[in-house]
Amino acid sequence: MNSKQLSAFRAVMLAGSMSDASRMLYVSQPAVSRLIKDLEESLGFTLFDRRNSRLYPTQAAHAFYREVERHFIGMDNLSQAADQIRMMRSGRLRIAVMPALAFSAMPTVVSRFLKSHGDVSATFSPHLSPEVVNRVGAQQFDLGLAMLPVDSKEIAFGACYKVNCQCIAPAGHRFAEQKRVNAADLDREPFVAIGAQNTITRFRIDVAIKESLARPDERIETPLFSTAASLVKEGLGVSIVDPFTAHQFAQQGVVARPFDPGIPLYFGFISPVNRPISGLAQEFIDSFEAYAAYNVPLTPIDPEEVGVA
Repeated sequence: MNSKQLSAFRAVMLAGSMSDASRMLYVSQPAVSRLIKDLEESLGFTLFDRRNSRLYPTQAAHAFYREVERHFIGMDNLSQAADQIRMMRSGRLRIAVMPALAFSAMPTVVSRFLKSHGDVSATFSPHLSPEVVNRVGAQQFDLGLAMLPVDSKEIAFGACYKVNCQCIAPAGHRFAEQKRVNAADLDREPFVAIGAQNTITRFRIDVAIKESLARPDERIETPLFSTAASLVKEGLGVSIVDPFTAHQFAQQGVVARPFDPGIPLYFGFISPVNRPISGLAQEFIDSFEAYAAYNVPLTPIDPEEVGVA
C-alpha cells in the first residue's frame, strides 16, 4: 500500500467512477484501475463491485475510506502548518463552533481576537454540535464550542456555561412595551418554532408553553436560531432563541425580551482528550468571556450538571 494507491482510491470514492477519478488526478484511466487493483491485492479485500460497467463501493470500502480521510486530513494539517512556518506566523488556532454562536457572537469574537493577536491565524468553521464533537475528537480542530450535554470519550471539557433563551418579536410588536414575556403571552401569537435539530431546547419550549395553556399559531418551523430570528425580523411571528442571536438581531431592530419560565441553554468549550487546551486556545476563551461580559450574562457550570458523563 502506498500514497498513490490511496490517492486513487480516495479519488474514485469522491468522483464515483474511474474516468472521473483519472481526470481529478491527471492520469490515465488504466493507471487508476491498476492502482485500485494493486491496493485491493495489498489489503486482501474487494473495494468495488463492478456491475453493468459501473462501480459500487463495498461496505469494506466505506469503512476503509473513513480511515483514509483521517490520513489526508492529517496531511492537510501538516501542509497548513508548513505554510504557517513559511509565513513566519507564530500561532494558528482551529475552531469549530455550533450554529447558535457561529452566526451571532463568534464572528465579532474572532475578529477582535485576531486584531489583538497580529501573529496568529485561525480556521473558523460552523458545524452542528454533534459534528463539532466528532471533529474535535478526531483532532481536526484545536477547540470546539458545542451544546451540552455531550457524551464522548474523545474530548475534554474547558469552560462551560448556562444562559437563558429570550423571546424575540418583530419591530413595533406589543412585546416592546413589556419588560419580560411570559409563556401565556404567546397564546394565539404567530410563532416561529425551533425544529428537531434543537431537540432539547424545542422540548423545553414546548413544555413551558403547554404548562401555560397557551396555544401559539405555529406559522413555520426551522432548525436554526439564526434562521428563526431572520423570519421574525421579516414579520412572520415571534420566537424563542438563544440570547446571543437575540442580542445580534436586537441591534437590527428586533424586539428581544427575557422569557418566563426560563429556558436554559447549556454549552461549553471542548478540546481533543489527549491534547489539553493550549495557551492560545485559553486566550481565545478569555476573549469570548470578555465579549459576553458586556452582552450576554454567562453562568459558569460543571458539565456534569447537565448529564455529561
